[in-house]
Amino acid sequence: METRETIVPPALQKGDTIAFVSPSSRVNTLFARRIQKATSFFQDSGFKVKVIYNETLPSDHLSAIKLRCSELHSAFADPGVKAIICTIGGITANELLPHLDYDLIRESPKIFCGYSDITILHHAFFTQCGLRTFYGPAVIPEFGETDGPMEFIANNFFKMVMKKVERESIPRSATHTLEFKNWLSTDEADEPRALIPAPQWKWLKPGKVQGRLYGGCLPSVVQLFGTKYLPDYTGHILLLELPEGDKPGVPFSLDFARSAMADLRNAGILEKVAGMVVGRPYMYDEKMTTAFEKMVVDQSYGLNIPILAGVDTGHSDPMLTLPLDAMVSLDSSAAENEQFLVLERVVRT
Repeated sequence: METRETIVPPALQKGDTIAFVSPSSRVNTLFARRIQKATSFFQDSGFKVKVIYNETLPSDHLSAIKLRCSELHSAFADPGVKAIICTIGGITANELLPHLDYDLIRESPKIFCGYSDITILHHAFFTQCGLRTFYGPAVIPEFGETDGPMEFIANNFFKMVMKKVERESIPRSATHTLEFKNWLSTDEADEPRALIPAPQWKWLKPGKVQGRLYGGCLPSVVQLFGTKYLPDYTGHILLLELPEGDKPGVPFSLDFARSAMADLRNAGILEKVAGMVVGRPYMYDEKMTTAFEKMVVDQSYGLNIPILAGVDTGHSDPMLTLPLDAMVSLDSSAAENEQFLVLERVVRT
């Protein structure tokens, strides 16, 4: 395990180039319409877009991994690219870690955004390079929506990566959606997903604390146990959220989530952290959410730390863009807009 001083990437500005990369699942061709929708959205917002993607990978396993790494290297090496957004998550980002050029990434810091198993790359970039990255929306699921990304997603993303944020209240979305649409269906283009009132944030345990925010998708964090890519979580605010289940549109198993939380306990991470921010679990109804929150409290036995749940992060729709390794505060007794704050600048302006 290696942890370096945080490198803060330069802010994104209008006219800059944003690269789309696919370090995990390779579905650009399958969802070409969504790639084009996302491209149009950013172009209409005043940016250039560069899609870095080899449609055909070598049949040799190691050669295919190295070509996938070369796409990331190309984005970081290009002086014209100022931000890198992952097209989607998946289950294979971990294959890249031994083959990445961390010196290149360290010497060419850029905004890097993604979620799900991109959690693994966030951890690797921080422990090996010191780069601050952003846990936030991806190209195909969020920016590639038929009618454009949800306003909450777009506004928070641009605020975090473009503006001089030094003390910022993390917002709450008034609405969310539990509607799943088949991205391959032609009917998917007809209507936007229905929005319903979003559940309120919930303090599972009260308290007041400051610490650096780090974490991501729960199973992906667990995958890093025993590797040099897992940072020291002592004093951190642990960010956790659940992926989707074994099929699109299906919630992640509560039993699997419970097991992964027990792994965090066994690895000593829960005893080290100063607090927790827990995302609203994907596709969980009210009854399932109550059971999930009880499980989080149960697994946190004996810990006197604040735990904030129901936050719009990760696989939740809509989702925030959260700066990893940024100093944040949690305060259950504060006014609503002071309960979860970013306390320092998150990009270099």
